[in-house]
Formats: sequence, C-alpha cells, structure tokens
Amino acid sequence: MPDFYATLGVTREATPEEVKKAYRKKALECHPDRNQNDPKAAETFKRVSEAYEVLSDTNKRRIYDQYGEDGLRGAGMGGPGGGGGFSSTEEALRTFMGAFGGGGGFESFFGGGFGATEEQDNRKGSSKRISVKITFEEAARGTEKEIAINNYVSCKDCQGTGSKTKNGVKTCSTCKGNGQVYQNRGFFSMSSTCPNCKGTGQMITDPCRSCAGEGRTKDKQRIKIKIPAGVDNGMRLKMSGYGDAGISNAPAGDLFVDIEIEPHVAFEREGDDVYLELPITFTEAALGSKKVIPTPLGESCRIQIPEGTQNGKLLRVSGKGFPNVHKQGLGDLLVRILVETPIRLSEKQKALLRSFEELEAPQNHPHKKTFIEKIKSFFTE
Repeated sequence: MPDFYATLGVTREATPEEVKKAYRKKALECHPDRNQNDPKAAETFKRVSEAYEVLSDTNKRRIYDQYGEDGLRGAGMGGPGGGGGFSSTEEALRTFMGAFGGGGGFESFFGGGFGATEEQDNRKGSSKRISVKITFEEAARGTEKEIAINNYVSCKDCQGTGSKTKNGVKTCSTCKGNGQVYQNRGFFSMSSTCPNCKGTGQMITDPCRSCAGEGRTKDKQRIKIKIPAGVDNGMRLKMSGYGDAGISNAPAGDLFVDIEIEPHVAFEREGDDVYLELPITFTEAALGSKKVIPTPLGESCRIQIPEGTQNGKLLRVSGKGFPNVHKQGLGDLLVRILVETPIRLSEKQKALLRSFEELEAPQNHPHKKTFIEKIKSFFTE
C-alpha cells in the first residue's frame, strides 16, 4: 500500500499549501460523480481524501512521519483521516468540501443515497476532547487515569426516546423520517437538515418532562482512561462512545484524549530511544571504569566505560529504552559521556597534575597532534 505522500504525489517536505493543491487536483480527477463507470474511483477518492486529512493536520502528520499508519491507529486515530481508512464515501466527501471551502448545506453529493447516515450524524452526540498529563515514568510503564467529565447521558425516565409515552413518537412528515431534505443543483445533489424535525426524522408529540423530548440529560461522569506503555507526547487516544449521548437514542460521540508527558530531570526521549547524560571524572575517562545507571522502566544496569573515553562519546545499551507503543520491542538507552574537568584543586593536586603533564607524550593526545598539524601552515611563511 503506497504511503500518503505517494498517494497525493508530493514529497515528505511538502508545505501545507502544496499538500492542499495536490489533493484538490487528485480529488477532482477521481471524484465518483465524474467517474460513474469506474467502480474503483470511489476507493481512490477515499484514499486520497484520507491522505489529505492526515497530511493537512500538523499533529497527525508528525505521528504518521514517525510511526506510519500503525502509529495513527495506536494513538486512537482510527477512522476518518486516522490510518484506519474512511468507512464511507460520505466521509471523504466532507473532506473534499472542506478542502474546497464548502460546508453548510453541502453535506452530500449523491441524492438520498446517504440519507440514513446523515440523519444519524445529525442526531449523534458530540465528541469531546481533553488533555491528560502524565509523568515520564507513567508513559514508559503505562497507567490508568480517572477523570470527571460533564456529559449528556441517555435519559433514564424515557430510556432515551424523548417521549413520555410509547405512542408519543411520530415520523416526520416533511422528510419522511430521513432527517434530510434534498435539492438538485445540476452536477450535485445538495442536502440540508430537515427544518421540521431538526434532523431526527421524528416528531415528539408527548415529550418527556425530564429531558424535554431530547432523550438525554446532563450528568457528571467519572471515566477511567487506560494509557498504554510507550505513548509519546502529543499522541491522541480515542475512546469510542464516551462523548455526549445522541439525541433520541442515536449513537454517542467519542472522547479524544491528548497525551501530555512531563519532561524528566535526567532522561530525554527520541522516538523509542532514550538519552542519558552521565558525568564522569577525568581519571575515570582516562583509566576506564564501571558505572551503574538507571533505565526508563525503573531498573538499573551496569555499563563499562572504556579506557580513554572522550567527552561526548555515546555508549549504546540495547533494549533499555522506551517500550514501543505497538508492542514491537524496546528502544535503546544512549548514554552520553560528559568528562568533567576538576575545579577548586588543592596545591597538592595541582602539583601532581604538573608532574603528570611533564610525563605526557604526543601519543597520549592524538587529536591534539592532528589539530596542530592541520593549522601549522597558518603560522609559516
């Protein structure tokens, strides 16, 4: 399966304007209305629309660049523009209209073919978005957080129907229960929400007193969020059905959880790899030594610092980094050596260092020797 950049025909360095321009061209070429005799056109149209949904969104594009489509699904972004594919041409059409500045009443292009979906969408509960802050350690091991959120929930008195009695729900006479009314405009067929029933497809003649005929009421809920090990800063988890309850028993919206990870005092993460700066003394660097260091998962491990280790050298400890969020192993721990020059020396220490300096030979400092050879031409006539 080609990647999203190849689907739109742009490079990975493409600007948002270039992405949008490429999508508009591709979408018009494969639009189903222009390719009614080509059964593959709708699938191509959905694919290029999904590619645009991801690459036009800064957060989704960053995750896609780092982890691919699996990363979008792992971050809870399955569905429209989230690596799980558009479930219907209708979803792709909304993206199409958004890219061309459309919206409002232009919700559908194909007459009444998507009426049931439109009715359901108009009644569906709103999705919610929250941010949850976790520690570096919680991101490494996974955790569970409990939050309080005010949601619309299904009315207990009418069981979500909105009617006080069973016979108090009638089919809307204007839209015949579709929730949408349609108008033909040449090339396109435009739909709009039924003004009589507000898109529900039903009329409540005997409304429930608790919910005023809406089928839902406000309530405070406590929700437990399971955060998998290996999540990265900026990832978004999707909890299907945890948003507002829909009108008249329509599906509930979703809850999107943005992950914010607090920085660690010692570790710095890059993908699944983790960096750790380790200060050592001049003597330890020169003679070599063994050190016990922490790992992101709370364990400790022993590393060998070779004799003659230079400042800034990276030592790699395989499999001691961050767990992959898709359970594809562990990253590495990269230890950056910081050779610390001693300060506030006593006279005895200074004397010992001067004695040591007298014993030093050019082979003890190969980089210094090479540097002098490189620049000596600047000082000769």
